[in-house]
Amino acid sequence: MQMTLPDYATRFDSLSLSACFLDLKGVGDAPRQATGFFWRRSEKVFLITNWHVVTGLNLMDGKAIGNHWVPERIVLRYFVKGASQPDGWRSMTVPDINLSLFEDFHKPYWVQHPMAYEWNVDVVALDVTEKLGGGDVFCVNDYTYPRLYHFAGSEIFVLGHALPETTNAYPVPFPIWKRGSIASEIIVPWNMRPAFLIDSRTSKGMSGSPVFARVFGPAAHGDGSIHADNILVSEFMGIYSGRLFDDENNASVGLVWHRNLIDQLLAEPVSGSRDWKKSESIQMFTSVRGKE
Repeated sequence: MQMTLPDYATRFDSLSLSACFLDLKGVGDAPRQATGFFWRRSEKVFLITNWHVVTGLNLMDGKAIGNHWVPERIVLRYFVKGASQPDGWRSMTVPDINLSLFEDFHKPYWVQHPMAYEWNVDVVALDVTEKLGGGDVFCVNDYTYPRLYHFAGSEIFVLGHALPETTNAYPVPFPIWKRGSIASEIIVPWNMRPAFLIDSRTSKGMSGSPVFARVFGPAAHGDGSIHADNILVSEFMGIYSGRLFDDENNASVGLVWHRNLIDQLLAEPVSGSRDWKKSESIQMFTSVRGKE
């Protein structure tokens, strides 16, 4: 019997193809995965993911995660646009490429934010232009996004690879849209860092995911106008960096780094490093309580 699906009134969201599957390889054979996405700047394409994904260290406190496991390379799996078909669909290929993370242990290939240690910016970029070989890949900033209104409690989605690869029957897993909401005042830097909090029960493997705001139906735009004829509108918000408390008994609060950090990073890239440094500038802003 041929598989057929019901005649749903829907359309495929091409943003689902923007999240890359990162198969992390290192010493030991335990499967480990993460998420990343492509970002286009000038004539180059960069893979964006988290610093803790490529180092195995928590950038906030320098502590090792994953039992001190450190990746040596990434098998990157992604979608490439193919030729248009007569029925309106486009064919796709799903190549994978091997990315070495460092020339030697103290010479990583990635670049990081100029304030990576001062602000604990858990974001890195790897130039994959030559590795891609000119393929027509999906970059998150290839899309034009409206400027929506956002409030604490507004809906947010983390687009990442939550499910293990072993459960997947396709050449590359399709990402999961994990729903959540903005959990902090978005214009207030969380804990003196350029980030905001989200309330979402995310899963391992989603670190490095792109985060989107999505409005179904009428949408309030940043200029105060209401667009009543919208069916669905999305806006790229930033890079997901994991939950603050990875414990079943704690609140499922995650961290998202603001989107403008990517352009800042690529405008003033700093050579990547596996070494952790304690933030001094954050300490300068800690409150001094008076005596009781």
